[in-house]
Amino acid sequence: MNEHIELGKELLKTLISKGCEAYLIGEAVCYYILGLPIKEVEIATSATAEMVKGIFEDYRTENEGEGYVRLYYRGYQFLIGTFKRAVEYRDDRKPLRMHYSKNLHDEVSTRDFTINAIAMSPAEKYTDIYRGYEDLRKKRIKTIGNPKTRFEEDPVRILKAIRFVSELGFKIEKGTFKGLRKKAKLLAKVDPQDMVKEIRRILTGDHFKKALVLLVDSGAAKRIPVLKYEFKRLRNDYRPESVDVFLGCAFVKSGSFRGEWADISENPERLHEIVDLALANPRGNFSVQDLFYRYELCLEANRINRLLKKSRKKDKHIEKARANLPIKSPDDLVFSKTDLEYLAKGNSADNEDIYENLMLRVLKGELPNNYQVLRDAALDALKLHYGEGVAFQPVAEKISEVAMERPAQPRDFQYLETYQAPPAQPNFYADNPRTEVGGESLEDKVRRLELQNLELELSRVVDNLTAHNIDLLTEQGFIKGAEKILVNRELRRFYRGLLTTIDPKFQALKNYQERNDS
Repeated sequence: MNEHIELGKELLKTLISKGCEAYLIGEAVCYYILGLPIKEVEIATSATAEMVKGIFEDYRTENEGEGYVRLYYRGYQFLIGTFKRAVEYRDDRKPLRMHYSKNLHDEVSTRDFTINAIAMSPAEKYTDIYRGYEDLRKKRIKTIGNPKTRFEEDPVRILKAIRFVSELGFKIEKGTFKGLRKKAKLLAKVDPQDMVKEIRRILTGDHFKKALVLLVDSGAAKRIPVLKYEFKRLRNDYRPESVDVFLGCAFVKSGSFRGEWADISENPERLHEIVDLALANPRGNFSVQDLFYRYELCLEANRINRLLKKSRKKDKHIEKARANLPIKSPDDLVFSKTDLEYLAKGNSADNEDIYENLMLRVLKGELPNNYQVLRDAALDALKLHYGEGVAFQPVAEKISEVAMERPAQPRDFQYLETYQAPPAQPNFYADNPRTEVGGESLEDKVRRLELQNLELELSRVVDNLTAHNIDLLTEQGFIKGAEKILVNRELRRFYRGLLTTIDPKFQALKNYQERNDS
């Protein structure tokens, strides 16, 4: 059972109960008969667009061009159009004049192909005036009426016919192909955005190679700006390749990323990065930064340049270049971000830049991946950035110093040898100067440093929880832009309060704060 079709039948019954004629029609019926996945369901009805919106007032609807309404119903979309008798088109494919009808026969006469003109009732009874079922059986694509007239009305139908070849493996009827070839030049006047949907489906069809031959041999391909050279390249030397590699070759050949065609890709942002890499490194000589941070993109960029005869490097050469890097991921650096934050003691506004610079120097071979060397370099960078007067001695080292002074008798607390600190956190105890007064006992000094260490650990946990939730909320579209600042602040306040209440370890911080406030 196809749920999309079944829900479509429900809509038909609702329209019929309101005194309207209604049928499923178009590609959905064609693909349903063939047992193929359905991308969109179209309904033709005697009801006007305003009537449709009134009947389905409890559901979201949008106007979709003259005479059409897009209905969002139980998780699916449906395109509902009023019966038409005739449509007069302008040069820009927009209807100049629409003549409506109350008759299904008039509606199907305005359709493009016979296989798209089969109407289906809620009981799955078919109305097939133009013998579309016979063409389905013969695997044939044929226009309704004069092919030249149909392609003149809407040149995108040329691509639609070829898309049916790509998805279904059908052949184009002789007279239809003759008209298609005669009118292929009209595609030159069509806006790229109007062709994107059909070209994407041509490229991803199971029978793309067969469709490619028709696309090029009909003269349609050469009327498609930017992409025409790649269609010809593949026609002459076919090999399976991804949509992004096809587009990448076209964009690199044109000299820039072409946003008008970007929506053909499932991930335009990633494709943009690949194209920029390919344009910047035609011979495959990628920088250590690119090999480190964008290795997979480098491989794809080089494949594009190799297809365009710009690069002679194979994947193994790129793989070898990356294998020679001193480190392969940020985790390989023996001096971590936590170590840097540990040294910075809250002076962390620009620590990210300092850390990235350390990593880059290791990648370039300017520094070895050695903890002590990197620690010294980090201290130098911190002093240079924040000034010589700022102290960068880690808290753990302070605890060690205090431990040297402590008496021999055993105590009932444990020392924390290491800790992890968050970025950009103020020093909690710097805001409580009373703990720094002269004459502080050894026990108080050690206790203070333990609490300070615990505060930094809490901040790290709060930071991680907050960052995770911010990313999740951003991905789901709940927050964006400046809202992140406010949400970040509220989440930090919430998690700090929660952890100091439910975690016995962190409750000591809450108790300490309450004693100071009292």
